[in-house]
Amino acid sequence: MTETQQLISRIKALAARQGLSPSTVGARVLGGGSILSALENGKTITLAKYERAKVILADLERTA
Repeated sequence: MTETQQLISRIKALAARQGLSPSTVGARVLGGGSILSALENGKTITLAKYERAKVILADLERTA
């Protein structure tokens, strides 16, 4: 599993735990709901956005 696939999987798992849509959690983590869909369709994000997303996601997972 690639790091992008792991990020997508973590976002979807958090969404399920919180009873939210993956695009809602994706918007919080990635800065836009359509970015998650783009990643699922093979698009990429910058390393800076990826690193920032990991920090935000970790914070959300801790408080979930």
